[in-house]
Amino acid sequence: MKTLEKAFMVLEYLMETGEAGVTEISQHLNLSKNNVFRALITFEEHGLVEKDEETEKYKLSVNAVRLGYGYTQKNPFIKLSEPVLKNLRFQLNETVNLAVLDDRKEYIVYVAEEETIKPVKVKSRLGKRFTIDSSTASAKALRKAVLGDEGFVFDYEYSTESELAGGACIVRDYMGNPIGAIEVLAPIYRLSLDKIEKELKPLLKEVALELSLKLGYWD
Repeated sequence: MKTLEKAFMVLEYLMETGEAGVTEISQHLNLSKNNVFRALITFEEHGLVEKDEETEKYKLSVNAVRLGYGYTQKNPFIKLSEPVLKNLRFQLNETVNLAVLDDRKEYIVYVAEEETIKPVKVKSRLGKRFTIDSSTASAKALRKAVLGDEGFVFDYEYSTESELAGGACIVRDYMGNPIGAIEVLAPIYRLSLDKIEKELKPLLKEVALELSLKLGYWD
């Protein structure tokens, strides 16, 4: 189990960085180069990673994409959210994301996205993982819900430094547990604090309730 855990640490690091060499992975994860190399070779043999012969760095391969695609296609939460996200993007013409809370309630992962057609876009979060203590709107809203806030919890992010603004509302399953969040992101000049509070918040709460009801939620 220890060996398997180390191997998946290597895979997760590649998911977050895009590509990396053995030395970089070893130093970042505090693993021996031998452990890292053996994990990479195993994943390479199973088609999950591939090596760039010029840079000698490893990255995820197409089979890793197939794994992710298989998950998204068979997850009812993600499937049911697709028309909801599309409608919301059509209404606002801003990028809409779906974040899922992991079983341990430690991380969120962005699993679906409907991107704005406006020329100025925000950096995609699709496939990215954040701790539940991070400053993304989805993480902040889900953290509140995990800690006991009831109802359809909303939170926002507004950063003059990154010039990014957004809001998110949690989604609950049939048992009332928080399982994810619907999030809207935009450049800060297109989404003021006033607009977040007066327009985005009530709309996201309405949409989150709609999706939760589709999942069998009943208060």
